[in-house]
Amino acid sequence: MLSGALIGALVGLFFALVLSTTPADVKKDTSEHLPEKNLIDDPNVLLVEGFESEDWSDRWTGKTRDRVNLIGTSDELLFEPLQNKALCINVVEGTHYGASYRYLFQEQLGEEPEEIYFRYYLRFAADWDPVKGGKLPGIGGTYGRAAYAGITSDGYNGWSSRGLFNGQRDDGRTGIGSYCYHVDQAGKYGDSWPWRIDLLGYLENNRWYCVEHYVQLNTPMKNDGILRGWVDGELAFERNDMRWRDTADLKIDCVWLEVYHGGKWKPETDNHLFFDNVVISREYIGPMKP
Repeated sequence: MLSGALIGALVGLFFALVLSTTPADVKKDTSEHLPEKNLIDDPNVLLVEGFESEDWSDRWTGKTRDRVNLIGTSDELLFEPLQNKALCINVVEGTHYGASYRYLFQEQLGEEPEEIYFRYYLRFAADWDPVKGGKLPGIGGTYGRAAYAGITSDGYNGWSSRGLFNGQRDDGRTGIGSYCYHVDQAGKYGDSWPWRIDLLGYLENNRWYCVEHYVQLNTPMKNDGILRGWVDGELAFERNDMRWRDTADLKIDCVWLEVYHGGKWKPETDNHLFFDNVVISREYIGPMKP
């Protein structure tokens, strides 16, 4: 039999481990199931998209544009594949739009979640040089009626948490972050929050990065919602005080695969970027493993 002192020591160790775990650490690393093809068999994984086939957009709602293509090689853009082909999006000189596709949960699953993880690999091309900022993919509950284009969130009409990019710094890196419409936002347009923890959210051109978003909706009318972001598996941003909604009727209606240059400003040259290995899951995904 174990002595009372030993039992006490074991109990103390157990509670010390539990209490030392922060919310950002409480996650199952779905990446243990990699290679990526095995994610398809994970019941918590809702979508795995490697952009190897032209029918990839069948699972997304949105307009097909000639500036959105699958690409396997490009010397001009210094493209190096992550795995075979990737999705290439061009924000054409003097225009705003790159792409806007939505994975609609009600349409695909018959229900809408209240928390979701969304991971993608991102590579800014050799010609990526944005004038100022713009939008990147993220998560939303807009229902096509609010939380974008200056239509503010009132707790009942919608919310959104897209990614963002800023203009390039002097060192050539582009800052990324979260662009959010929520009940407590400061003005007409969404709040912009760069991912600054350990400077993880500052990305170089011509390199693949693993970017992951997480949203957990709040209890209606309470500031207990969660927003997190990871770069290459390291926590780059976290807020635990989000008030996305004031009614339980608002949930997560989509993952939003968007690229938009602006505000009102437009790029002065063509700007290309690449996406690959998109995963949507009910649990943390993490980067690919060798």
